[in-house]
Amino acid sequence: MSLRSKDPTVVYLVMHATGPLFFNVLATTNLVYQVEVAHLDPLRLLLVGSVLELTCLVFQVPTGLFADAFSRRWAVALGHVLIGSGFILEGSVPKFTAIVIAQVIWGIGATFSDGAEDAWITDEVGEAKAGPLFLRASQFAQVAGLIGIFVGVGLASIRLNLPILVGGALFVGLGVYLFVAMTEAGYRAIPREARGSLTGMIAGARSSLATLRRRPLILTILAITVVWGLSGEGVDRLYQVHFLKDVGLPSFAGLSSVLWFGLISGGSALIGIATTQVIRRRLNLENHAHVARSLLAFTALRALMLAGFALAANLFVAIGFFWVSGVMRQSFMPVQRAWLNRSLDSANRATLFSVDGQADALGQIVGGPMLGIVASGVSIRAALVSSAALLGLALPLFMRALAQAPGRSAGAVQVAVETVTSSAGAPPPAEP
Repeated sequence: MSLRSKDPTVVYLVMHATGPLFFNVLATTNLVYQVEVAHLDPLRLLLVGSVLELTCLVFQVPTGLFADAFSRRWAVALGHVLIGSGFILEGSVPKFTAIVIAQVIWGIGATFSDGAEDAWITDEVGEAKAGPLFLRASQFAQVAGLIGIFVGVGLASIRLNLPILVGGALFVGLGVYLFVAMTEAGYRAIPREARGSLTGMIAGARSSLATLRRRPLILTILAITVVWGLSGEGVDRLYQVHFLKDVGLPSFAGLSSVLWFGLISGGSALIGIATTQVIRRRLNLENHAHVARSLLAFTALRALMLAGFALAANLFVAIGFFWVSGVMRQSFMPVQRAWLNRSLDSANRATLFSVDGQADALGQIVGGPMLGIVASGVSIRAALVSSAALLGLALPLFMRALAQAPGRSAGAVQVAVETVTSSAGAPPPAEP
């Protein structure tokens, strides 16, 4: 597989091997850096996350429209450069204000690439070839991401900001490579003569709104995404602090906290790989009721595991609860994206995937500060229990979804689940 090749298949595989690798290099110890070097308290950790999510909320739809109306190549390449630039700033200046600015840069970059990657490769190779390619890319991403965890731990053992700087620089390099290597032979979103104006973006927005009106199930799915966002931000920003301050990470066998988090992340990744394989083989992704009930089960079990993690006093019990809760999240995400994809049309797929990202950002913006106040005013354990309780809001939404008709077709569902599983490098950094 030559890096000089412009074959879209090769470029896509390179992107989905290197992206997760670079992201895990920096993400595994990113929160440790924010706590131990930048000295952020729980409230500021959650405020940093809220700034990131607010940025995503504001820019998701405009950047999705940009990808659909102007250029998916530009969107993907620019997104990776901005992601890397944000991390370089964060790793260079361990101050709250600099980290907040870095989140804005990183968030804009994430919204540019989110959804555009999947839409781009489907245009280039066609739906018939996309399914096997997504499966292959998923395998590359899972292995590369696991390697990235341990590379990040090794760099952090030298200096805590080193993996952030190295990972950021690699993302910038990846963006330059993608700009040179990506082709757009299959891109047919708007007439060429309209590209110099906002006509294409306005048409895309109208098409997306019309789709939402015709297919009410999409709105229910988006509401479920908001609920997961409400719960997720507290876990993403507080789980490492909980391990450090509440549960405790003993110097067993001479392991530092950085090495502990590497092992925790690596174990979670291995379990997630195995679980994903089981889901691919056994879950009937073309059955609306089966998918909805499975997602309901993932949500309920995650809530129980998060509550157990919050209350656990023993390190290994806490790790066990945390692993299962993380696997439920890993299981939920690709199936939810597949469920959503059933109701989407090719012309506005990137835009509506961005709307789904916007729904998640909205939930995290609301949930982050709220849970930060609980963490600062009561305890981190109380905030994590609250995160678990918030997932209960999704249960009536699943009941509503079961009563609604599925979307346009089921043919794209398997494609979508492999797409999301293969895109392990998407921000924001979450629990392993």
